[in-house]
Amino acid sequence: MNRWLDMLLAQYNYLLRDRNESYEQVKSPKLGNYCDLKTHGEACPLSCSVNKSSSIGYPWKKSQKNPRRSAYEVQSSSLPSLKKQRPWYKAINSTVLQQMLRQLDVAFSKFFKGEAKYPRPKRRSRFRSLKYAPGQVKLDGNRIYLPGIGWMRFHNSRPIPDGFTMKSVTVRRQSRGWFVSIQIEDKSVPVPPVKTKHEIRPDRVKGCDLGIRKLLSISDGEIVQNPANSKKSKRQTRRLRLRQRAASRKKKGSNNRKKAFSKVASLHERVTNKRSAYHWETAKNLSNGADALVFEDLNIKGMKSRCKPKPKDLGGYDRNGQSAKKGLNRVISDAAWGELVKKVEVVAAKSGIPVIKINPKHTSQRCPKCHHTSADNRKGEKFVCTECGYHDDADINGAVNIKMRGLKKLGINPTQLPSVRRKVTPMDITAV
Repeated sequence: MNRWLDMLLAQYNYLLRDRNESYEQVKSPKLGNYCDLKTHGEACPLSCSVNKSSSIGYPWKKSQKNPRRSAYEVQSSSLPSLKKQRPWYKAINSTVLQQMLRQLDVAFSKFFKGEAKYPRPKRRSRFRSLKYAPGQVKLDGNRIYLPGIGWMRFHNSRPIPDGFTMKSVTVRRQSRGWFVSIQIEDKSVPVPPVKTKHEIRPDRVKGCDLGIRKLLSISDGEIVQNPANSKKSKRQTRRLRLRQRAASRKKKGSNNRKKAFSKVASLHERVTNKRSAYHWETAKNLSNGADALVFEDLNIKGMKSRCKPKPKDLGGYDRNGQSAKKGLNRVISDAAWGELVKKVEVVAAKSGIPVIKINPKHTSQRCPKCHHTSADNRKGEKFVCTECGYHDDADINGAVNIKMRGLKKLGINPTQLPSVRRKVTPMDITAV
């Protein structure tokens, strides 16, 4: 399986480069324009690509309406010649090679839809999985059959329930070994429709404010703690720092260095799995008893971007706070807000619960009672309106404002203002 991944990685990068060069050749031919000897005019180059997406494979098919093949079909037609030119590729199952082409094609389709960046060549550390098509993998208790590899034992952590059929199967290499992910489907279970605004009750809409100390503050007064702030998590962070320091001191290229970094990777994986399990549990609890969920549309990438440099007139740079911001970026990454919202969307879709995202501007500074907005309203974790005196926990107040904006986006008028849920010592408004 390691050998398969190496060959699939090489072919993936090769076909990616072919797509890039084919497009550049059509856009601006590298060989230039040749002169026609009879008319002394410019003609097309001797070597050009018929398909702007690929020059490897046969670009035509028998269909009269659309005789031109897509980029995936063109590159897929080159697989038989690949196995003749490089016989070692015969060891890889043909479906696995086709799924690798699908992976490349999906990467380009996501780019053209604006969902991802332009595909770039992958490294070994970023190419760790191979995929099988439906109906090829077999299961027999704690044994699994992978075409081209054979039968092998595995730990069946979750048996497939009755009524479900296997679809695609992904074999993934991780630091602690090889894992199999099986996608299952039950066509008899209908997909619930998304609730409309007439089916949504305002008192069952939850506004959710993402944070660092508190992972999630909900408009009904509930608070979800961030596990990264626990003592156990801090011990793991210290252990990880010690292991990374020990691994970096090992001699480069030595077996001891590989063993040390494998321990670091194993600890990273353990932390990731625990965080993911906590997110799934939070998503399930959040969806229970809710008709709609409202989140802030945060630009997490922009929040973690580097501070702009401050050049001096006489040369050099002033301090821009990047060293202090490094710690903030780390805790934002540990909280993994984006992954949490994605998991909430998956769990909510099973019950037809809509997940709405609103503009987060001034949600933590706005009074939900008199709508007065000022930076003086918030002092740390306290919110006290300087106009009407309404006070509440700052994060809960932000969640209430998020809920109000979500209701407005849905076209629903809120019935009543939520009452104060947290004991907050009011600030001296006259002094402010």
